[in-house]
Amino acid sequence: MRNPTYSLDEDGSIFETTEPLQIEGGLLGMEFNSKDECVFTIRQFHIRNCLDYSVYKSDSKRLIIKCVNEECTFKCRAYVGKGSGNWVITKVSGPHTCMSSTMSQDHRKLDSNLICNSIKSLINSDASLKVKHIIAHIWETFNYTISYKKAWISKNKAIAAIYGNWETSYNDLPQWLLVMKTFLPGTIIELETLPIFSNEGTQISGARVFHRLFWAFQPCIKGFSFCKPVVQVDGTWLYGKYRGILLMAVAQDGNRNIFPIAFALVEGETEEAWSFFLRNLRMHVTPQPNLCLISDRHQSIKSAYNNPDNGWQHPPSSHVYCIRHIAQNFMREFRDKELRKKIINMGYALNEATYEYYRGEIRKVNIEALQWIDNIPREKWTRSFDGGKRWGHMTTNLTESMNSVLKSTRNLPITALVKSTYYRMGTLFGKRGHDWTKMLGSGKLFTENCMKGIKEEVIKSNSHTVMQFDRERFCFLVQETVHHSDGRPTTHYNVDLQNLTCECGRFQTFHVPCSHVIAACSSIRHDYYVHIADVFKVVNVFKVYEESFIGIPTETSWPQYEGDTLFHKDRMRRNKKGRPNSCRIRTEMDNVEKEKRRCGICREIGHMRRKCPTRPGPST
Repeated sequence: MRNPTYSLDEDGSIFETTEPLQIEGGLLGMEFNSKDECVFTIRQFHIRNCLDYSVYKSDSKRLIIKCVNEECTFKCRAYVGKGSGNWVITKVSGPHTCMSSTMSQDHRKLDSNLICNSIKSLINSDASLKVKHIIAHIWETFNYTISYKKAWISKNKAIAAIYGNWETSYNDLPQWLLVMKTFLPGTIIELETLPIFSNEGTQISGARVFHRLFWAFQPCIKGFSFCKPVVQVDGTWLYGKYRGILLMAVAQDGNRNIFPIAFALVEGETEEAWSFFLRNLRMHVTPQPNLCLISDRHQSIKSAYNNPDNGWQHPPSSHVYCIRHIAQNFMREFRDKELRKKIINMGYALNEATYEYYRGEIRKVNIEALQWIDNIPREKWTRSFDGGKRWGHMTTNLTESMNSVLKSTRNLPITALVKSTYYRMGTLFGKRGHDWTKMLGSGKLFTENCMKGIKEEVIKSNSHTVMQFDRERFCFLVQETVHHSDGRPTTHYNVDLQNLTCECGRFQTFHVPCSHVIAACSSIRHDYYVHIADVFKVVNVFKVYEESFIGIPTETSWPQYEGDTLFHKDRMRRNKKGRPNSCRIRTEMDNVEKEKRRCGICREIGHMRRKCPTRPGPST
């Protein structure tokens, strides 16, 4: 029978080319390139056969093991060959004659180093791999169930082996920042560090501690000028060995694509950290007037925004709240799901009439709830009173989506994390830039999503009638001629093309002509396309991704960093032992309401198709 051969994979893991022999004699004569391969083979053999051994002697030239049971005669010896320099198993004394009286679901030779080599390829493809999946992989590979702690340690070792040591990654960060400044002109980098003091209280020269980092790439900064003037900000936890918060600012282009514009690493969601992020965001990335900043109602964000030193007051901008967080705060106070739905409907209302309707519904049920919601300025959380500044965005879902996209990145050491944002953004710009170059050549004027909505409004406008209009002031009265089965009266809407408003609210909210505006324009043979915002034009979306990311040369061409050495902040390190504590605080937003199943025939609740009373019987 041919002995198996072993070698190292590209990612450093050891793999075998044939199935290992199931008898001790099969180990005899096996040859390996290194001692690690030899030890791995012996370990794998004993783990798969539910055996154990102890190391009798081990040095740079020999390895001698024996069975842990003193009554067993098994011994195995490996030496370095004089000519080839390879490790060879030269002697195997007797088979294992021991029998274990106990059974264990784990094996003491299945340590974190062996597991690390086994999962390297998995971690390389997805650094956010869950610990339970690592446990399942080891069970499938070795038929043993390891502990959560051992799997967590092995995952951190695999990440460190692929992406660099967690501590030395802080030392490497200034070098990478210098590379970005050199080869990526226009990149904004703001690094804050803290001094290091000795036990005597004197400052140590040439050494600093990492505190905060803000960075934004030039293509993102230039591309934002052609996006919607709306910025969503939020923070998310880091999952690695050291705690921290990744802050992000995200926008949206004219085709509803998510567009990240800035990142920051801070110690927590404090007022100082948010001031650091918002100040640099305003100064370097979003200096345009009349911007709309959407966030949750975190007190630190409100304080940082209202601070005049951070620049959000001049030029003027507006700060509004995410409706999901308002609904979450409402549930903490009143615990009423039906009222929460009415609160959300108030926020999403497109006109004042609809807003007042749901406000009246809340007044009938709970006057205290109405007082609670009235304490929040309505221009901060409703679409009907925001003047179109939100462009229809009611939540911070864009940043929440980016949190999910960067989940793998948030598991990496700090330098690898910053590098990952560069490579991810470069890939994103390359793909979208290529797609929009072809779209620009197709001759289309507006984006697909915009035209899809316009076609739906055109169909609705066919049932409208323009009752009267004022040519001097461009004011129209448009009647919906749809007949309501419940006896509701036909609705009339005032359209003002000079001020770009419609009484229904859709026109000023989404900056795209509604069906009433289209009907008014058609009545005077006026092109309604001129009332579509420029951000939805194909040429403007192309300009968002027009500037591509510049490639960084090989490491041999990098400039040498000669500044202070950067170190990690020791108090930011997670617990060194045991399973990491979950920092996730589950709230009402985590409780997703599942819609009750309905019958496929009558769409009623309480039965399925098989027991539907309206189901046709057999043919006669």
